Amino acid sequence: MRSLLEWLLALGVLAAAVWVAGPTVGRLIPPLPATVTLVESELPALPAGVPAGATSAPLVILFDGSEVRLGMTENDLLSGPISRFAVGSPVVERGVIGDRTIVSFQADRMLFWVVLDRIAKDRERQVTAIYLR
Repeated sequence: MRSLLEWLLALGVLAAAVWVAGPTVGRLIPPLPATVTLVESELPALPAGVPAGATSAPLVILFDGSEVRLGMTENDLLSGPISRFAVGSPVVERGVIGDRTIVSFQADRMLFWVVLDRIAKDRERQVTAIYLR
C-alpha cells in the first residue's frame, strides 16, 4: 500500500511540474510552419492627370524649405509658399465624397502632383496623395 501511495504522489508531482512548466516551454518552442496564402489584387489606378510611372511619397520638401505633406489642408497648400510652384490648371474628377482635385507643381526640375480629397462630408479637402516623377 505504501508503494502505491508513493507512486501516486510521484505521479501528482510530475503532473504539477508539467502543468507549471508547460506554458514556459511552449513559448520557447518555435511555431510550426503554417500555410500562407497570398492574395494579389490590382493596384488602384493613378488619378487623372498623374502620368504613368509616378511614385507615391508621404512628404515633399522643396529647396526653399517649404513642404507638402499628407493631411495638409487645401487652404494651407494653395495659400502658402508652395502655391507659386503650381503649373497648369487643376484636374477635377469624381471622388468618394465630392470632387477630387489634382494639382500639378514644378519646382526647378522636379515635377509632382498633389491629390486633394475630402475624407469627411463636413471637412475641407486635404492632401491624400503626393506623386513624384
